[in-house]
Amino acid sequence: MSWVKIDYSRCSICGACLEECTRCFSKTDEKVLAHADINCCSICGRCVALCPTGAISHSQMDMTNFHVINKGDFISPDDLFEFLRQRRSHRVFTDKKIPDADIKKLVDIVRYAPTGSNSQMVELLLIQNPEKRKKLSDLTVDFMIKNGEESGEKAKAMRLTGKADEGEIKLMEMIAFYGEMMRESRDAGIDPVFYNAPAVMIFHAPVQAFSRKDDCVIASTTVGLLSRTMGLEYTYIGIFEGAANNYPAVMEELKLPEGNSVYSVIILGYPKVHFYRTVDRKPAKVRYE
Repeated sequence: MSWVKIDYSRCSICGACLEECTRCFSKTDEKVLAHADINCCSICGRCVALCPTGAISHSQMDMTNFHVINKGDFISPDDLFEFLRQRRSHRVFTDKKIPDADIKKLVDIVRYAPTGSNSQMVELLLIQNPEKRKKLSDLTVDFMIKNGEESGEKAKAMRLTGKADEGEIKLMEMIAFYGEMMRESRDAGIDPVFYNAPAVMIFHAPVQAFSRKDDCVIASTTVGLLSRTMGLEYTYIGIFEGAANNYPAVMEELKLPEGNSVYSVIILGYPKVHFYRTVDRKPAKVRYE
């Protein structure tokens, strides 16, 4: 039995559904036929969304969650361009709590972010507990210190033996420098990982999801941009992603579902500082063909 039903009293036989999905639709001289099932349908909902007369329904989806699009609500290209230009990374936040309603909306937008083949496998861990945040920050600093010490020793050995190029040695020395910098920051009472942000969002997915990294980054970026419309600001915390996926103690503390890894992390909060100008950036390198 087809998951998709067509109300023929409303169908105009325009064929838009067939144009979009030849796997699950076919057409006779008199009508369009739906034969969507587990063998052909990815449950993307596009057939429902593009039907001009609302004749299509899908049994595997919540039909009340298909909202009519008002074309007049679209943002102008210039306004969106300026909004994107104004985005800056923020690491200094006030102590103001993010309202639950705003958190709920930020969490809800995750499911509408695009995923490869409509896999919808992105999951989210939201941390607002200061003690939990500090524990994860400390574990990350521990990882950076350990990694830095090991890299520093490798760099010294490389210089003595002369068996590595200067670029590789400098990379090891940089890792050692960052490890020591993280230690000094923590000793000074600074959170060098999450910057005491009111909210930490950790995006994770099963390792077998083929577009897992892209999906999580797209989701975190979508959340971050939406947060700016609420007066919040955000930044990416790549250092925690590295610690989570390479330091077992961090993964144990996260308690993610078995088989999941971390692929994007952002912190959010109300900014203490505000920017009054956009900043210069190098022109994009592009080739037109």
